[in-house]
Amino acid sequence: MQVEHDAKWIKRLSALSRMYFTPTFLGAEYIDASKPAMYVGNHTIYGVLDSPVIIDYLYNEHKVAVVSIADHSHFYLPGWRGMVKKFGAVQGIQDYVRTVMQQGYSILVFPGGGREVLKRKGEAYQLIWKQRYGFLKLAQEFNYDIVPFAALGGDEVFELGFDASVIVEHRWFKQLLKIQKLDKLLRHGDVIPSLPKRIIPKRIPFYFQFLPRQSLSHIQSVEDLKRYREALQQDIYTAIEQLKKIRAEQHSTD
Repeated sequence: MQVEHDAKWIKRLSALSRMYFTPTFLGAEYIDASKPAMYVGNHTIYGVLDSPVIIDYLYNEHKVAVVSIADHSHFYLPGWRGMVKKFGAVQGIQDYVRTVMQQGYSILVFPGGGREVLKRKGEAYQLIWKQRYGFLKLAQEFNYDIVPFAALGGDEVFELGFDASVIVEHRWFKQLLKIQKLDKLLRHGDVIPSLPKRIIPKRIPFYFQFLPRQSLSHIQSVEDLKRYREALQQDIYTAIEQLKKIRAEQHSTD
């Protein structure tokens, strides 16, 4: 599988977000380009404002050859598909991910996927990972460390005007989902987006915190894997709260 990394394109596109959201990066000491790892974090709403910044930071500033695992929907439109590929993205198909890991690439994964991007009211900074464990099993298979990270700011740039829950929870919509093909197409309602009141995002500073590498060598059973995943989520939640404190302290100083 040929992975594309267009460094100039990545830097050019992320430059807009950098100028607008003035990101702060913490925990750079845990980023090591000499050993591939799996970078795992929270996905913020719509996922297009902070993801380019993270990829640019890892690839252009730390020389980490990172491959982003993208939702299938990104690859439906030819023009958009080409742009996503320039960021080194591949579809979230296990065989594809396994292939790029065999080539020694680091992996950027948001276990919440498309559902975590299409947040609804009251879901800011929630990890919606469902019962996904495949990414951890792949990390085990290739002896990749996990590098957790937390992102703050992205879930606050839009105020939602229309909440997708209005549709998803309506009894008529639930009736439609009883049609198997339609239910599969709409992913049980997960692909229904909430809509912002305004398309121009608020200018809120972004913060990113990378955490120490974590080995999976101690995991021996499915129960161990479940406990680890819960602990990993808690690490990210804790880091988000710490970033909120840092932001509040900086704001009070300013």
